[in-house]
Amino acid sequence: MSESEVLIGFGSNLGDRSHSINRALQALFRLAETSLLKLSSLYETAPVGYLEQGAFLNGVVQLKTTLSASQLLTTLLAIEKSLGRERLQRWGPRTVDLDILFFADRVINEADLLVPHPEIVRRLFVLEPLCEIVPDLVHPVNGETVADLLNKHQMSNPLEEPCRMVSAPLDIAQSKEKADDGIFYRYSESG
Repeated sequence: MSESEVLIGFGSNLGDRSHSINRALQALFRLAETSLLKLSSLYETAPVGYLEQGAFLNGVVQLKTTLSASQLLTTLLAIEKSLGRERLQRWGPRTVDLDILFFADRVINEADLLVPHPEIVRRLFVLEPLCEIVPDLVHPVNGETVADLLNKHQMSNPLEEPCRMVSAPLDIAQSKEKADDGIFYRYSESG
């Protein structure tokens, strides 16, 4: 089976957000068919869409996997569910959210999966961490780099509240050595 490089956006705004994210990343790290390539910093961001909810922690992870896009989606949904995700309201609060942003350079248009994720170009909380780890990645639909998309978004939305970096990730080598502790970000919710 061939391997594909994939970018997954993650976020949380319920409970111990960083703990939920660390657990979700640990679940991804343990997939036999998958390896971790890059991990963005962790950002605190204002909610988008439904505004009557708490701030999110967000980031992006780059993986290499032999899973198909549909297999990966099924796996992400199972991880979300195992961490208490309930889908009660679009853009509503969640313990953890895992979204396929890019799957190699493929364009996927299926009933339950759109890739590249259609909201990428409108979401600062996705563009900033993406730009941190893959600034030169070219969007397969519009042909622009992630850095260009971020710049365009910032120019078009000058009053948008910026993302606030709250934790750098452990480096990948440390993550591999310390995989059993499940810690990718050392961020305390209490301060």
